[in-house]
Amino acid sequence: MMLKSVNIPESIALFILLLFVTIDLWTRPLRFTDEVLPEHWNVMTVFLYPLLFLIFYIVSRPLYFPFRSRSHRLILVFLSYLTLHTVLFFSRPATDAPFSLFFLLTTWMFLIIVLSLSSPLFTHWHRFLFLILFYQALFLASYALLVSFGQSYIPIDNLQWLRIGPIALPQLYVGEQGSFLRLASLTNNPNAFAAWLVPGGLIAWIAVLRSITTSAWRRLFFFGVSLALICGGLLASASQTGIYSFFLLTLLTTVLLLPSRRLRLQVSACYITGIAIVFGALSLKPGLLLHLVSLNGRLDLWQAGLAASADRFWVGHGFGAATTGLFEQLGEETLYTFHSTPIVFLYEFGIIGLLLYVLCFSFILFRLIRNYRFDDVESLTLLLLIFWLLLLQFTESILIRPGGFYFIWLNLLAYATFRRDTPTDSTHT
Repeated sequence: MMLKSVNIPESIALFILLLFVTIDLWTRPLRFTDEVLPEHWNVMTVFLYPLLFLIFYIVSRPLYFPFRSRSHRLILVFLSYLTLHTVLFFSRPATDAPFSLFFLLTTWMFLIIVLSLSSPLFTHWHRFLFLILFYQALFLASYALLVSFGQSYIPIDNLQWLRIGPIALPQLYVGEQGSFLRLASLTNNPNAFAAWLVPGGLIAWIAVLRSITTSAWRRLFFFGVSLALICGGLLASASQTGIYSFFLLTLLTTVLLLPSRRLRLQVSACYITGIAIVFGALSLKPGLLLHLVSLNGRLDLWQAGLAASADRFWVGHGFGAATTGLFEQLGEETLYTFHSTPIVFLYEFGIIGLLLYVLCFSFILFRLIRNYRFDDVESLTLLLLIFWLLLLQFTESILIRPGGFYFIWLNLLAYATFRRDTPTDSTHT
């Protein structure tokens, strides 16, 4: 229904953008993978991204970028540094050369697609993206909770099975049988599962709050049940990052949707007081607060990343070299990443690359906060998405790898540099 207002080429462009964001999730189900290990990637993605770009180019022929603005130079500088750095470090032993080319190719292709969108098509694309994020989260959460009733386990593969007659439904889990199992649904680990649930849960929360104010009871029932399922999935994942970020962002959403500034300040004061009481209570038990803040040993990984970055502080070690740095710091039994996007940027691209990344992220925050309007659901959802990525980047290193989270960030970067004061509005010359 939403796509009836756009023509066939633009509809194809929207679906291609959708596939760019979701291919990473749906081509790696039921396999433990790590975002810095390219050998675990499904080989199909290497061919799918160029094929999607070719289809987009044939259909849309983006011969020029509308709404050129000075802020587009920020993207140009960022991309130029990534390109130059990747080329110069291509032959270094620690650099993963094939994955470097894949990263560079997909980054350029996605930005060319997004920067060629017109203003109305950007609006359609964001509405389409919000719907997909919501229904994807609802499906993943419902699937995980359903399969959690299964009694068949394969410990070697960490698979749990629910058998209904001839149908067998699997999902990944983390933990030991007989104790609490962290569910991963159809994703590659519980943290990725929770990360995909957060934006869908926030969209459901917005719909619930707006349904209450407009007395839309059927809509309230649907989104209320959906929100309960998504929250159940979040708890089943036991992802501290996912649960913390969802809790904080639901509070922020509630405050932003309040009609008056005075009421927003009063509710914010209550929230801050409540959070302070919780932290005060946790601090009474020695070590508990430090354990929660450390997020299951991530502080050790962050310290290792900072120590490994010291020898090539300015220019870094090359794309994909973070695994080598982690091995040198913590040994061969370590199977994790640095679990921090800024630290991975620092290690692989140096302080120059990190500063460019921080500048781009800050620019997105500034633009989306400035463009926020109380009565505009799209501007609110976009603002929540960038805050979601802001929280996610400090505990996961997924905003530097080609995939759904990375492409959503690139989309927000392109949208933030978009100039909206041009009288003409077309994607074709």
